[in-house]
Amino acid sequence: MHPISRRGLLRAAGAGALVLPLAGRTAPAASAVPTGASVGAVWVGAGPFDHVYDPSTARRRYLNDHTLVQADGRWHLFSIVGDSAPPGQAPDSAAEVSLAHASAPSPSGPWRSHPDALTVDASYFGEEHLWAPHVVESGGVHWMFYAAGGRAGAAVNAATSTDLSTWTRLPSGPLFRGTAARDPMVLRIGAEWVMYYTELSGPGGRHQVCYRRSADLLTWGEPGVAFADAATAADGVSVTESPFVVARDGWYHLFIGPRNGYEGTDVLASQDPFRFSVDGYAGHVPGHAVEVVTDGRQWWASAAGWFRRGLYLAPLDWRSTPPPWQSPDNPVAAPDVHGRLTVFALDAADRSVLRRVQTGPDTDTWSDWEVFGTPAGAVPVLGRNADGRLEVFSLAPDGAALHHRVQRSDGGWSDWEVFGGPAGAAPAVARNADDRLEVFALAPGGALIARRRQSSPGSTGWDDWDPGFG
Repeated sequence: MHPISRRGLLRAAGAGALVLPLAGRTAPAASAVPTGASVGAVWVGAGPFDHVYDPSTARRRYLNDHTLVQADGRWHLFSIVGDSAPPGQAPDSAAEVSLAHASAPSPSGPWRSHPDALTVDASYFGEEHLWAPHVVESGGVHWMFYAAGGRAGAAVNAATSTDLSTWTRLPSGPLFRGTAARDPMVLRIGAEWVMYYTELSGPGGRHQVCYRRSADLLTWGEPGVAFADAATAADGVSVTESPFVVARDGWYHLFIGPRNGYEGTDVLASQDPFRFSVDGYAGHVPGHAVEVVTDGRQWWASAAGWFRRGLYLAPLDWRSTPPPWQSPDNPVAAPDVHGRLTVFALDAADRSVLRRVQTGPDTDTWSDWEVFGTPAGAVPVLGRNADGRLEVFSLAPDGAALHHRVQRSDGGWSDWEVFGGPAGAAPAVARNADDRLEVFALAPGGALIARRRQSSPGSTGWDDWDPGFG
């Protein structure tokens, strides 16, 4: 198995008393404007996602990494498929051993299910799973590229078809292997084919989007690095999954995730298809494993994931101005125990929790920004006790836990403590009629809502989590 992937990110969700986050690091927000963004439609925005296809039959099933291809007047979907897990748990990625197939007259449907396109074949160079298919056509032949690990390590394999129903694996075996090579996507650029895929710089190394070039789709050159994130395998979160590149009007747009949560995809723009950076941030799409398609008139973003039933579709908007920011990264503020406004935000560089405090309740002077906590998955949430003491609830960057810090009556603060986890987002906090704080936290993928209450008003003690709130 590969060292890390989205399929392993939420495995911890099955452990512990509370099943609650997955949240990745994000690119800088709108301050990081792509060079030349004022010329042409460089920014990307997306409308709401509609549920357009459910693969469930006798049992509830999900789709994940997928591909859409148009042929003979119909659209074809090929996708990871698996059985949905109980609420609050993540499916077993090792059980993803077939690729679903469906077709429709348009991306919005209606979709008709077909027999699975491929099932795992252990006799074929040790295949153990089938992940992340991508299909392109060349000379009347469709090529399907997919990730299939094995004892010999991560592999990118290929199969071909002339009718999109019967697929034949290449007799020569895997196209190449890598440290964590998976999620292939192929694009025609000039006279050659370019494959983008997610990778690590080495065991425990940085998360990357790599590329290889080919003239014939069969023989691929040495890898290059199109994008390298600051996150490493040691951070426990992969943020270069599902790479998808769109060429449009002289620009190349790289869609990658999960970023800003499991169901989040960032867009990076560049005029060089082999060099992307966070300085080219060009938008955010609130979906998992996002693919981009067009029929020549309308652009769409498709999405699918573990915690959804099937395929979702949203209109994609190419813009000359930044879209509204869809994220939980806005700063938060509240008066503290001395009545002074206190503002919390995330550092754009490493997502540390920052704080700035009013020097007095009746002044307009402020302290300098200071580090208040380690990197977080979202801006913290504040609760305020009846006596004015603040309580801060912070989401760990990998969703491993919620963290908690309490203000003392003298204005100082307790140490950070683990409050619960894993969770799918920053919690909601409110004070009820008897002055006890209550915390409501979302499980990974929104599978359930759990609740925890103070034992008594202003107490440092809390009741156990109630995972059955909703």
